[in-house]
Amino acid sequence: MFKTLNRKIKTKVLSMKTDTQSGFMSILPFFDSETLTNLYLYSMDNEVQIGIDEIVKTEQWKNAKRINCDFYALNMTVEDICHVSEFYGKMLHISTRDLDFLKKTFTTSFKSVSWELHIRNFNRNEEISNLWGPAFIRESSRHWYFRIKDSNEECLKLKLRSNTFNFKFIKLNDVPNRAIVHNYNEN
Repeated sequence: MFKTLNRKIKTKVLSMKTDTQSGFMSILPFFDSETLTNLYLYSMDNEVQIGIDEIVKTEQWKNAKRINCDFYALNMTVEDICHVSEFYGKMLHISTRDLDFLKKTFTTSFKSVSWELHIRNFNRNEEISNLWGPAFIRESSRHWYFRIKDSNEECLKLKLRSNTFNFKFIKLNDVPNRAIVHNYNEN
């Protein structure tokens, strides 16, 4: 059906549900990458693991501003997702180097960010504390705060609860009293 249109479909939001990369790829290329801003990829089973190495190479993925990937994405790197300001996704594992890359990217290149990244196997609490310093602990979650380059009003809040990282810009006034706010270029 899409092939017979003989043109790209213009829409800002695309939501698809399938259980294979080829299922996503059979539809994704038919959408105009310059118009598409929100890409929502769902699977029939959100515990499933789907390789997305072909998907992340598409212009639709590269130009998206918001991405939701509601399954464990295989072959996805932080470089594949660091261009979006809003992201929800799942990965099997992530290195502390990759987390630090995201922190540095957000504190130097973004005006706002709202991310949630679920990691199935994250057991690097000590490594991350060694890298970023001690966390501010609140309600069974760890919090780190980093200044944003060229901003005196906001900071990046990184929250780790269970195996889920949240990255979000907040007002400096909302940082708890005893929490440390690191400079954007520290560590």
